[in-house]
Amino acid sequence: MDQAEWSKVVDAANKEGELTIYGLLSPSMSDPLPAAFQKDYPNIKLTYVRSNPADITARVDAELAAGNVGADVVDILDHPTFDGYANKGALLPLTVPALGDPKVDRANNQRTPYVVTMGSTVYAWAWNTKLMPKGINSWQDLLNVDPSHLGVTDPSISPIVASVLQTTEKPQTGGPAFLNKLTSKGAPRSYPGSNPEIAAMAAGEISATMPVPAGNVASVKATGAPVDYKVYPNAGSIPNEVVVLKAGKHPNAAQVYVNWLLGEAGQTILAKGMFPVREGVPGLIQTNGATLEEIPQITTDEAKAFQQRWKTLLGQ
Repeated sequence: MDQAEWSKVVDAANKEGELTIYGLLSPSMSDPLPAAFQKDYPNIKLTYVRSNPADITARVDAELAAGNVGADVVDILDHPTFDGYANKGALLPLTVPALGDPKVDRANNQRTPYVVTMGSTVYAWAWNTKLMPKGINSWQDLLNVDPSHLGVTDPSISPIVASVLQTTEKPQTGGPAFLNKLTSKGAPRSYPGSNPEIAAMAAGEISATMPVPAGNVASVKATGAPVDYKVYPNAGSIPNEVVVLKAGKHPNAAQVYVNWLLGEAGQTILAKGMFPVREGVPGLIQTNGATLEEIPQITTDEAKAFQQRWKTLLGQ
């Protein structure tokens, strides 16, 4: 899209005057987003509705079926869900100028015409520094934690969580049957998302967690909370994507938002909790030289099979 065409989109977005996002960003990113966006686009009010993956998917599905879609933009659902929406004709192609910016690697970050990676989640071990001053330095250290003091994100909330837990049994991570060993002494404490899990750890409810987004821990650590993290060797990472819903009421404002999100201002906000995709934007996460591996996102059926296995491991 050339500058003249884009100017028309911006003018139309200003007339629309608002947009709504359903997403999974942690508070360190979602809280400052509206003010930062409206600083650059004062005529467009941004509302960010934060929830967990299962609730967002259920809400979008229900709204699409009813023909009354409340969101204009959705972020960070799993690839199969986004691809399913695209196959149903529920998404608009992304035509924003930022995709032609040399500082944004389009070839690596636009998987289909309908989705673009806005940043990457990197997973890490995490612990309460008061309860575990030596921290977690190996997968064996996790096995040594009393299960009642170990947190885990409930895999039923998203195929992504199931994907992450599955990677703990790869030969280069915890090894085969790692989850069997982990649950052999009892069930870890389950949480409906990494944010409440990390909050519980900061409060001393649990001592450590299974892999959680490093950026979420880093942002809580930055507030002075007694938490720390370590991006482990061969740590998993997942591209976080964003889409525009075709039936949204503010399609032009949605495109303007995605374009802004890939720019320096948006990427600076996202760098508070994930690896930015824009060249030259510093991130908060410290990998300390760890090798990162992209986690393959599993299908819905594969996720259901893992969720059933997880229930069996917990004796449910």
